Amino acid sequence: MGTSLPDTDVDPDAVTAPLPLPLPPDTGRRTSIVPGVLAATVVVVLFAGALVWHLSGGRWQIITTPSMGTAAPVGSVVLTRPDTVIGVGEIVTFRPPAELGRSVTHRVVALETGPGGIGMKTRGDINGAVDPWTLHAPDLTGRVVLVLPGLGWLMWALPALIVGIVLLFWATRRWLPWLWAVPTRVLGLSLLLAAVSVWLRPFVGTVTLGSSADAGEATINLVSTGMLPTRVSADTGGVLDLVSGEKGVLVTPRPEQAGGNVLTSGVHMPWWLWIVMTAFWLLPMVYGLIAAHRHPLVDDAGPTAPGPPPAPPAPSAPDPGPRRGPGATSTFLGMALALALTIAPNPTLAAFTGTLTNTTNTAGAAPYFTCLGATAGFGSNYIAWPLDDANVANLATARSLTGGTTGTYNGLLGFTAAATRPCPRDTPARAVTINGSAVLTPYVATTSTTAIASTNVFSIVGWFRTNTVLGGRMIGWGSSRTGLTSGGYDRHLYMTNSGQLTFGVYPNATKTITSPNAYNDDAWHLAVATLSPAGMVLYVDGAQVAADPTTTTAEGGTTRTGWWRVGWDNLNGWPNAPTTYAWAGSMYDAAVMTTALTPAQVTQLYRSGT
Repeated sequence: MGTSLPDTDVDPDAVTAPLPLPLPPDTGRRTSIVPGVLAATVVVVLFAGALVWHLSGGRWQIITTPSMGTAAPVGSVVLTRPDTVIGVGEIVTFRPPAELGRSVTHRVVALETGPGGIGMKTRGDINGAVDPWTLHAPDLTGRVVLVLPGLGWLMWALPALIVGIVLLFWATRRWLPWLWAVPTRVLGLSLLLAAVSVWLRPFVGTVTLGSSADAGEATINLVSTGMLPTRVSADTGGVLDLVSGEKGVLVTPRPEQAGGNVLTSGVHMPWWLWIVMTAFWLLPMVYGLIAAHRHPLVDDAGPTAPGPPPAPPAPSAPDPGPRRGPGATSTFLGMALALALTIAPNPTLAAFTGTLTNTTNTAGAAPYFTCLGATAGFGSNYIAWPLDDANVANLATARSLTGGTTGTYNGLLGFTAAATRPCPRDTPARAVTINGSAVLTPYVATTSTTAIASTNVFSIVGWFRTNTVLGGRMIGWGSSRTGLTSGGYDRHLYMTNSGQLTFGVYPNATKTITSPNAYNDDAWHLAVATLSPAGMVLYVDGAQVAADPTTTTAEGGTTRTGWWRVGWDNLNGWPNAPTTYAWAGSMYDAAVMTTALTPAQVTQLYRSGT
């Protein structure tokens, strides 16, 4: 007697339907409190630090125009503190007299004593003229103690970024299923960053400060206002590479057609900076990969073996909608607080959002704003010794500014660091003092023993300060590299006992030109002497003081060889020869150039150091 099977309603040919795609685990939501709390903590700490800085008298402001050059490029944040002792060369933030509501940051270039006490004259580093006002203590906001390049661009972008990020995350969390939220956020973040970059243009930017043209070429003064290294190209040829805040001159053939030169600029970075920038722009993708790792997709396994249908899910409470746990709340509060700090018009925190405007009305007149930059920029040099070396002991090396011939300090106890120095924008802040009465007569000679060909076209350049009454040979050419053994010696700049400057050459006879004034007044001066087919010219402090257009050659013309040196050599037989041939005083940026500087270039060279 057999047993009967119970009847069932199952169709033996049927298959079960695939299960619905499961929701991801909730670990991400449970851990989201950590980044939120961290974000809020960082914002609170920054807010507290800014508040303490403000209450102690400190301020911060953003540079909006390029007159401070590389010292404070556009988009820099400058931190200032009140100070009653301001020296020449320091950068200050101030409100110009009779110009209410405007803040300016410029460098102090001179101090003057007048009826109102000690006044300050200021100038932007790339400006060609001193500011028209005289400042006093009540005009100052403070002395600049720190410059943070690029941070201002972030502060300008922060409101738009915060609003965009908050709206993007709120909308995707509220209205999109989790499967679409992450890619939407990645796309949204990318578009947001691109839009802010197009709006602000923080990476590449140039401003044309002025231009001139002659029959053959055009000269264009430019300054970089972007954060990244930039290359400017002219359609007629010629390129100019600039870093943030740098000012340069682009020389290009004059266009044949009317309408002027067409300039294009683009990023010109080293390979390592390309890697950094690529990593920055990949941040949205990194976010997407992290999110995908925390919320992996669960694949549908496809058809399953026959079996009973799954039990219906147990009844649950209604879906309360998107969750807003403590992590999301703290993140939102942190962003809101940052937004409030950035754009809220709070008078006690006005310095947090202040902007700094630099005058640029005369910027085009100063292609160079450091002495060393001008010396290197005017062309090639036979020698170019800044004389700012930390080691100036006997036989130490005098560095070359342009990577060419170095010098050697000769003379036991002959050199010390100068107490003062011209060119306040140059670094390092050192010059050298030459002791003319040292145990061994001090001078700086070329390290190379290879002689240099004589020439009829050159410029002697040097900043000097002295109070000597014994004169001396400052810079010149001779037939011997070391010692007082030169049999042929001319192309030199020397000082007489009275402190006057004499420039001399010897085209079969002594030819000299001498300054009418004395310069042994213990102040810094710039001397430039040139020889060319236009004759001999002597300049002091940017102005011509003597000339001889009839003398166009020097000893040996271009047929002899010799060496350039600084500080000492033979002067026997020269007019008004000083008591000692060894010059004593302080010197900086000594150079001999292969071209004859024009009067305009001499003026630019002098302005670069004042």
